[in-house]
Amino acid sequence: MSTNLVIYQLLIFAGCAAGQSNAFVSGEIVPLRSEVLHEERTLFVAKPAGYESGTDRYPALYLLDGESHFRVVSGIVDFLAANDRMPKMLVVGVASGSIAQRIRDLTPPTQAETDNRFMPGNGGADKFFSFVESELIPFVEKAYRTRPYRMLCGHSLGGLFAIHTLMSKPQLFHAYVAMDPSLGWNNGGVVKQAEAFFAKTTALRADLFMTASNAGGKVPAGARRLASILDEKTPVGFRWNFEWMKQETHSSVPLRSIQDGLEKIFDQWYLTDPMELYDNGGIEAIHRHFRAGGERYVVERTTSPFTVSMVVAGLMWAGRLDESAQVLLHNVKAYPPPWNQCDALARKYAESGNNEQAIRFYRLSLERNPKNDWARRKLAETGEKLK
Repeated sequence: MSTNLVIYQLLIFAGCAAGQSNAFVSGEIVPLRSEVLHEERTLFVAKPAGYESGTDRYPALYLLDGESHFRVVSGIVDFLAANDRMPKMLVVGVASGSIAQRIRDLTPPTQAETDNRFMPGNGGADKFFSFVESELIPFVEKAYRTRPYRMLCGHSLGGLFAIHTLMSKPQLFHAYVAMDPSLGWNNGGVVKQAEAFFAKTTALRADLFMTASNAGGKVPAGARRLASILDEKTPVGFRWNFEWMKQETHSSVPLRSIQDGLEKIFDQWYLTDPMELYDNGGIEAIHRHFRAGGERYVVERTTSPFTVSMVVAGLMWAGRLDESAQVLLHNVKAYPPPWNQCDALARKYAESGNNEQAIRFYRLSLERNPKNDWARRKLAETGEKLK
């Protein structure tokens, strides 16, 4: 990090998974001089747990209106990552500064008289986009260990800017969370832009999660129209979700939006019920799920040993012992069979009267854990000779 940047250290308390000790994640407040905007902008940066002691690289979440949403978003990201619902991420909050700066930076030009009367000085979205592309992202990727997966999150005018960015340069970010975006701006100009964009875009590898709050008991017209456009003309590879959060106000909607959005976008990162997928395609279907998620999130992703163990246990307790044995031993190099699962499977086989398989798995359990006296005693009872 360049010496002319003064970095103030702060501590951001992050939620921890049940059973873990409390943890504090180191973060920074970083002033960044922008030649594009001709001013200094403030960044809030939260590093994922383990960043300082490791060498891993992380995807980056860029958050607009950082001073308003940074604590909430960084906490939710840390909590979900700790529970393996998403990857660990670097969170970069970009402070808007004054109200005038926010209006200037997050809005495309408008011809609407009401916009210009109540929000003068607007229309600088393209210039702010240039700052994001040419200064902010290069700075973050030089100063921090990142990998090439970026997400952009914004609320209200920030959501408007996120959707404008999606159509201005869709390859710059891999995912977007637009929280109750102000799509009425310029008489729905961005929605009209979206209609033209999606009419000619046949393929796009990206995710969009958009929400809307309650607007007088109905879905806001701009959000409803954009969802209709996406429903009619979804590009190949483009995943989108829209949620009308009718219990939320414009101010309260970000909390639920960011959690729901992250879980939806990273739904290929985890499996809540691996048995359902196994029953539809076997263990290879589970491996395909994680490989596909890795490709989408630009990281090498394989099935975790814990997920394999969940399938083994599910089959075992369902009485599908031969299937359980097959999954347990399907790739012993990548997934060495845990001694305790070998022991449990041996007991189940013994209960079913299949002594041959019981002996086989008691032997394997003992190989994996020579201190397993139960397996040693059971093998001795069968007359098996042990080393």
